[in-house]
Amino acid sequence: MGYTHYWRQLRDFSETEWQELTRLTKLITVGARATALLDPDEFNIDNEEIRFNGVRDDAHETFLITKKKRPKADYEEQEAYDRQGAFDFCKTAHKPYDRYVVAVLCAVYRVQRDIMNISSDGNTADWTEGLFHAVRSTRVEEMHCPIRDCLTLSYVDYVDQEKETG
Repeated sequence: MGYTHYWRQLRDFSETEWQELTRLTKLITVGARATALLDPDEFNIDNEEIRFNGVRDDAHETFLITKKKRPKADYEEQEAYDRQGAFDFCKTAHKPYDRYVVAVLCAVYRVQRDIMNISSDGNTADWTEGLFHAVRSTRVEEMHCPIRDCLTLSYVDYVDQEKETG
């Protein structure tokens, strides 16, 4: 196995939720696209999906979230699919694009906590950089880490840290 993030999508995103998530995702990924950290052939944010991967040796598995809960796969039990949601995952192997995967998963959690159950092989230390990036790039007032509710970062925390470090 490798370092992986997991989620179960319980329902479709509403139009309003999806618009907010794609807005936040565009802010999260703009710098990565400009500096060629994300593969332009794998990058898409539209009314149906959010999809990206790293570039060349820094690529691993493509991160994909869809607006609509995907249909039940043959390997899934109907009861689990109905109760727990459609299972998906993205193995990033701690490659540089992991920061953006984590940031988008934090944005999902901010938009609406009941859409996805999110888990990870990582711990709060592994998620801090992505959470920090999500707050810095979106400038939202506050974001929570979906794998540990106790890890919260506000934009004020980011501004204070910037003042201390220059």
